[in-house]
Amino acid sequence: MFQKAVSWLLIICFAAFFQGAFGQSVPVPGKPWLSEYNVYKEYKGVYVVKKITIPCRAYETFLVDNNGKRLTPAYRDIGEFSGDLAEFVPMELDEEKLGRHGFINRRGEVVIQPVYVSTDKFYEGKTWVIYRAGKQYGLSYIDSTGKEIYKVPIQYFRKDFLISTAKVDMICNQDTREDILWWKGRNYFILNWNFSPFIEKEVKSSKYIYHFLYEGKYGIIDNKMILRVPVSLDDIDPEYKFSGQGMERVKYGDKFGYINVFTGELITDFLYTDTRKPTSGLFWVKKNNKWGCIDKTGKTRIPFLYEEATGFTSEDRSAVAINGKFGHIDKKGKIRTPLKYDFASYFNRGISMVRINDKYGYIDINDRYIIEPIYDEALPFDKETTVVERLWLRFELSMKGEEKFIGFSYKLNAIFILIGLVLFVYINSFIFKRVQQARLRKKK
Repeated sequence: MFQKAVSWLLIICFAAFFQGAFGQSVPVPGKPWLSEYNVYKEYKGVYVVKKITIPCRAYETFLVDNNGKRLTPAYRDIGEFSGDLAEFVPMELDEEKLGRHGFINRRGEVVIQPVYVSTDKFYEGKTWVIYRAGKQYGLSYIDSTGKEIYKVPIQYFRKDFLISTAKVDMICNQDTREDILWWKGRNYFILNWNFSPFIEKEVKSSKYIYHFLYEGKYGIIDNKMILRVPVSLDDIDPEYKFSGQGMERVKYGDKFGYINVFTGELITDFLYTDTRKPTSGLFWVKKNNKWGCIDKTGKTRIPFLYEEATGFTSEDRSAVAINGKFGHIDKKGKIRTPLKYDFASYFNRGISMVRINDKYGYIDINDRYIIEPIYDEALPFDKETTVVERLWLRFELSMKGEEKFIGFSYKLNAIFILIGLVLFVYINSFIFKRVQQARLRKKK
């Protein structure tokens, strides 16, 4: 099932926080020191307090203990505690980096340095962080020590998540409530994807990975709620029409790549203009107008040399072509049938159909003719017999070369039909003239 995000969700959240941003603190019995702050919130014996001098412009936030002692210097903002950590934004802002976000503990100690453009509170022992990655914003997941759990491969999505096209928004007086958006028409795309509780439950119940759709783009998340592929894919293949061997074909722009069907991680970059369903553990993929083979790790096993290629069969053969000449190779890329034929089919039942000098015949896996090239038209041996044509006659051909006449060729049948039409028109015209002449004689 696919999940579509609600475009106004972020705006609603912004409005909710904006409403409480200017709320005045209410005196608490026994804690008169709280009255000097505009906003405060308690977290198990410690308080996040805020002084607002000029709304949305000048404000200071502190972490204080139960007696009002400040545990931190003045920060621009401190977010909600989750477990023992809370997001914070230092007072000194680097405008080029659009803010710096890190995490402190309940003692006010910096546990994770403020080096991120955006982040959120910890959830189930992890959180996402956004940072500058060249010309793009990158996204990773970290644990409560700051160790990276997974890095989303943003570098493969070169047209998306550009810093130059990003819009960074935060709520008034709430620097920790900051997000990065990319507007496309009336819809926005984000890196840190959030789901409703219902969809989150569905994602977690999935066996491995979960595909979801938003405004014509696909993303992939795993059952631990880690985004594996950002919402940028133009096509996926969950029905395995072009996939297999633990790899799923995905599309970005006009190129194809592969992901791991169990983890959702990208196995290859988006390099291929065409692909074929895997056979014998190998994938034929097309790059720079040439076919080659990769394995399930994305490693190139057969170089990109071939203009045409078929899947490998049980005979360990694939029909390939270079410069218009066909032959066969094995899974190691070794040439087993010289590339000398004008055409060669896949092997089936140990036999391949070949064409040379405009005549069709059949060879075995050792490139020996079992049926000489004497036919004008032919089909491969998909069954124990096939159909061939010679001298405008059609035969049912056995693998031993025995022929059984089954009719005339389609070309000859077409000529018979054409002759019949000509005769019909001639006879019809002749009869019509005789009738006309008879009528004229009667009038006289």
